[in-house]
Amino acid sequence: MLDALPVILLVDDDPTALALLDAILRQEGLETLTAATFEEGMGVAARKAFDLAILDVRLPDGNGLDLCRWVKGRVGHADTPVLILSADDDVRTKVAGFDAGATDYITKPFHRAEVLARVKTQLRLFKAYRSMLELQALKLASLTDAQKAMLPRPELMPEAGFRLYYEPLLEAGGDLCQVFQVGHKVHDYIVADVCGHDIGTAMTTAALQALLAQNCSALYSPREILEIINRVVCSIVSGGQYVTMVYARLNRQTKRLTVASAAHPPAVLHRKNGEILRFRQEGDVIGAFESAEFGSIEASVQPGDRVYLFSDALVEGTGPVDAATDWEAGMSRIVEACGTLGEGDLRSAVTGLACQLLGEASPRDDVTILGVEV
Repeated sequence: MLDALPVILLVDDDPTALALLDAILRQEGLETLTAATFEEGMGVAARKAFDLAILDVRLPDGNGLDLCRWVKGRVGHADTPVLILSADDDVRTKVAGFDAGATDYITKPFHRAEVLARVKTQLRLFKAYRSMLELQALKLASLTDAQKAMLPRPELMPEAGFRLYYEPLLEAGGDLCQVFQVGHKVHDYIVADVCGHDIGTAMTTAALQALLAQNCSALYSPREILEIINRVVCSIVSGGQYVTMVYARLNRQTKRLTVASAAHPPAVLHRKNGEILRFRQEGDVIGAFESAEFGSIEASVQPGDRVYLFSDALVEGTGPVDAATDWEAGMSRIVEACGTLGEGDLRSAVTGLACQLLGEASPRDDVTILGVEV
């Protein structure tokens, strides 16, 4: 709205004061909307857009402080500045106005210079605040686009034999998913979760993406790569931030699968013959301390076997928060869901798992499922 002329909503039952306020603001090139009662003020505010409101405390059919609360409670107006207008200069009245959501106070009889100074100050602050929000939204949108661009694309790596389901909780997610070719018919598959859901978390996710790209190599085992990543992450993450990760390496020549874990939900192996195994192993989180230890397991696989890597949102489920810590129950749900999958293609299997595990409820975290076919 502030790209055009600012619009001021004026509500006062005193016709002289209302006309004077209207004249002062219009002479400065501002647009106004006027009302003389509580009910009329609600009607005008509901029909017209405005950037600032000046509300008299005492109205014939209501209280200006209640009108202030009503305005601040409307969609799109939580941050709209409201000035309270009153002949009462009592401190308690002013405090009550601020408690109602007002941002400033004008005492009657008012003076032209004071009215303009207070109105312009609040409009400038509001404009600066909105500009900051727009800039943050733009940065977040750019970061979201960058994160999506970094997701592995199955059509660009057909030999890696994978499918991906990815749904961030917010615009910029904390989940990370990557696929790297580290040798002839040897691929690494990674799903990680950076704790938190803000821009700082997304920045850490982006840094972790770059770190993995630099260090994923056949020269190191998955566990050794986790150790390298941990040492670097310990030096760059902010206090309290940490990363969980599951790292799988599939060698299609030797038909060996290696899985290392950093306190992440276990990978699940669904063999072609119907057998389902979950890779239970202990492992510390990444970024908490430099001497972290990570579990590693190897297994033989055959063509047609499938491996699934999950984010913790699928293990925690969508039920009450108290149930979020019951990983055993969560993993049982995942294994059960894998057991219901038919012999369809991998894309359908990954999508089916997401539908079964999420159902109609909304997840509490980013959701990632990475399916790999041997």
